[in-house]
Amino acid sequence: MPKPLLIIQPATSYDDMPATCAVHGDEVAWFSAGCGVPRDEIVAIKVYQDEPLPDPAEVRATIITGAIDMVTDGHPWIERTAAWARDAMAQGAPILGVCFGHQLLAHALGGVVDDNPRGAMFGGVDVARTPAGAQDALFAALPPVARQMVFHFQSVLALPNGAQVLATSGHDPHHAVRYAPRAWGVQFHPEFDAAIMAGSYDVYADAIARAGFSVPALRAANADTPDGPALLRAFIAAADQA
Repeated sequence: MPKPLLIIQPATSYDDMPATCAVHGDEVAWFSAGCGVPRDEIVAIKVYQDEPLPDPAEVRATIITGAIDMVTDGHPWIERTAAWARDAMAQGAPILGVCFGHQLLAHALGGVVDDNPRGAMFGGVDVARTPAGAQDALFAALPPVARQMVFHFQSVLALPNGAQVLATSGHDPHHAVRYAPRAWGVQFHPEFDAAIMAGSYDVYADAIARAGFSVPALRAANADTPDGPALLRAFIAAADQA
């Protein structure tokens, strides 16, 4: 039996987006579809409920998802998960951190995560590859400027030593980072499609408006992009290379 894909859940979208999840499932289903990995080949661990994490060597690859909490909240489970990720990166395990997961990898290695001085960001953004990104196993699979979906208040403000920027956006110079030879973090949500983003707008309309965004304008611009799933499948392909 093949090793499973590990999805580390710092939250479940059933808690804040139940209507969307009733139709589309939660982030485990979204990543399953985007990665092209059947659900029965995935192990999902809810670290916010203190579920124990396996040995990194026992899984095919790891994805750390987004969250409701912030890395700066400092919950004990956040620090335990950061320590696990730090050890996994040291072992050369393939890891992809998404949004909160991206920030957690930076935090685990000594980077700085906090509120972005440019403010929060929601909707579709253009993410441009750096020269390093053009040579990267994940980002070489994407166009030089990829359209990705974002929904976040905090960002990686300072990189840990040795991290390499793979893609930037006008809002975030650290939008995609390689933290170790087989560990990547992306601030965007490659698992989102337009329906999931629309559900996020439904739930967080007031917070989005308080952040200075027009929810009707975001809804009007909401559209699927092939670039998120392309990155996820490139991650799985890279993880499967010995």
